[in-house]
Amino acid sequence: MNSFVKYLCGLIVVFSMVACNSNVVYDNSVQVANPTWHCDSVAQFEVEIIDTTIDYESAILIRNSGDYMYQNLWLFVTEIAPDSTVVCDTIEYYLADNYGRWLGSGIGSLYTSLYYYKEDLNYSQTGVYRYEIRQGMRDEELKGITNVGIRIVGNKE
Repeated sequence: MNSFVKYLCGLIVVFSMVACNSNVVYDNSVQVANPTWHCDSVAQFEVEIIDTTIDYESAILIRNSGDYMYQNLWLFVTEIAPDSTVVCDTIEYYLADNYGRWLGSGIGSLYTSLYYYKEDLNYSQTGVYRYEIRQGMRDEELKGITNVGIRIVGNKE
């Protein structure tokens, strides 16, 4: 019964996120090969921006299993603009609290978290922006991360 309640709560969260984000420009995730994310593996996303007159919000999706051994996750995020301008960021996200409880919504032993990456983001040019996300932990092979994704939402008023 407890698993069913978690499953139902997870569905409600997913449906509410979809309903509240009708301005989603891009939403995609990739599955990490095997149950390990190698430090050389890159999650790549291509986002086409058509409207430069509005602000955007970007978020990074992380799905982890209960096998993930750490509280936090370091990421290296690279944004490559259509004119080949490169912006690199190093980001730390917390997947668990100080007591080891997972912060994301979960079904079974999988937990999904959506972390804001940039708010009030203004793209200066139209075209395809490429995002590359690498894990930045000290482990060469990081176990327990199953999916990595990115979501871009336009703030149309």
